[in-house]
Amino acid sequence: MRLSRIAAAAGILPMMGIALAAPPQQPASASSAAPSAAMAPAQLAPLAFPGWNEGVGGRLQTVSLPRMPGMSREPGLAVWSEGTNRVLVDPRLVLRTDAAHLTLIVGLVPAAENGKPAVSHVLPMALAAYQFEQHGGSWKLAGRQGVFAMRGFFGEATVRAVPLSSQRQGIAVEYGSCWQGYCGTWMSLYEVDKGMVRQEPAVEMALSGINVDATSDCMRRLQPLIKPHAQELHPDDGKVPGDSHDCYAIESSWAVEPSREQPGDLVIRYQGAMSRAEARLLPAAAIDQRQVLRYSGGKYRAVSGFNPVPPI
Repeated sequence: MRLSRIAAAAGILPMMGIALAAPPQQPASASSAAPSAAMAPAQLAPLAFPGWNEGVGGRLQTVSLPRMPGMSREPGLAVWSEGTNRVLVDPRLVLRTDAAHLTLIVGLVPAAENGKPAVSHVLPMALAAYQFEQHGGSWKLAGRQGVFAMRGFFGEATVRAVPLSSQRQGIAVEYGSCWQGYCGTWMSLYEVDKGMVRQEPAVEMALSGINVDATSDCMRRLQPLIKPHAQELHPDDGKVPGDSHDCYAIESSWAVEPSREQPGDLVIRYQGAMSRAEARLLPAAAIDQRQVLRYSGGKYRAVSGFNPVPPI
């Protein structure tokens, strides 16, 4: 679920100035940090997956997965398991390493017997990378990095290229979901090194958190900073004491600042509203703050500010 959809569900007022869409990508210089405009993901996919095409049958493939956190020990539908998996392959992104090398990023979801996705709420998308070299005017498969991460819900996540500097590139994976009135979005940022995606993310963080629909009093406590909207009735409405929980609706926008060699600072702006349990009878507090994370040793670490999104 995108940030804008979660914000719309919470009815956040435009007057709050919350950025509902991902920030525009920085213009890339003549470097390796830009996606390749010459080859589309669907053009490279058949080189990594023989017989692949954009039809349902052509997307159905068999891959072997390494042991990773969150996998089931028993093969089955709507789960990832170590070893052979029937999957649907969705080519997502092409990155240019240099004039003669490309990296293809694909998303994988388990496939049911009828060839349709076999997904559940807690099932992440598997993200895999494949490397290509150019020989005699054509592209050839040069390496299979395979699955480097599993992120998302219902087998879905948004994947995009992010220039970390004029010399280095990254991949941002954003995903979100709601459960019993609690909604959140998260982001994992991966660095790409010589066409290979580092398995350990440079940073993982919560981008938004909204619990307006979790209990009936949160709608009242966060007004007028959020717009009221129709809510589903909960069997426990009115029975949960207000001093037992915070109410919040927080969104964010983020960008990597331009830099020549070392990855630039990651800057996040958080906006929204918060009503603390201990201050539930007072007007909600507006959230408008900035956090800066700096790159060092393969990781982004906070150097100023903090993330106000509560754990979900």
